[in-house]
Amino acid sequence: MQSGRSAYYDAEAARYDASRGGSERADDAARAVRRLVPGPGVLLDVGGGTGIVSAALAAQGFDVLVTDLSTGMLALARDRLPGRAMAALADRLPVRPGSVDVVTAVWLLHLLAPAEADGVLAEAARVLRPGGHLVTTVDKRQAHGQRGAVADDRARVTEVAARLGLVPAGETTFTGASAWGSATDADPVFPLAAFRSGR
Repeated sequence: MQSGRSAYYDAEAARYDASRGGSERADDAARAVRRLVPGPGVLLDVGGGTGIVSAALAAQGFDVLVTDLSTGMLALARDRLPGRAMAALADRLPVRPGSVDVVTAVWLLHLLAPAEADGVLAEAARVLRPGGHLVTTVDKRQAHGQRGAVADDRARVTEVAARLGLVPAGETTFTGASAWGSATDADPVFPLAAFRSGR
């Protein structure tokens, strides 16, 4: 969405996974996603970065496609998922309407301005099949003990989703890793919310 953000993640790509809990955290996130959806199918991981969570979901039987804007992150995703990673704007996905069973946006919405997050939610609604699921992290700042209204606020995401025909379909949590805290900081617990396409 913004070239400055992509440049940051390009520079961070090589150390990104290790600095945020590695495969253990990714496996926890993938298991949490799996708890919220009825079964494997076509899964689009929007803003999927290095593909570490996408690869864990592919191992669970999902037919995964990961998108991101960072070339550094995508290089790692392409190594993990050959032929299944592509550059794309999160609010303009190169995917046919109604063609995806699950859209995931793990650790994405909190990075965006509210209008950008709304565009991502609208695009998820567009590409989901009837009965398909959007699964996204919500309240990430709160998981790190930060305050303030942000684009991934649970109530806000639920309200925007409802306008798009996406109805709440469950919630769960998973444990992450504190990338910036001290060794004594507790690892954050990230909430995931699922929404089902009512179309």
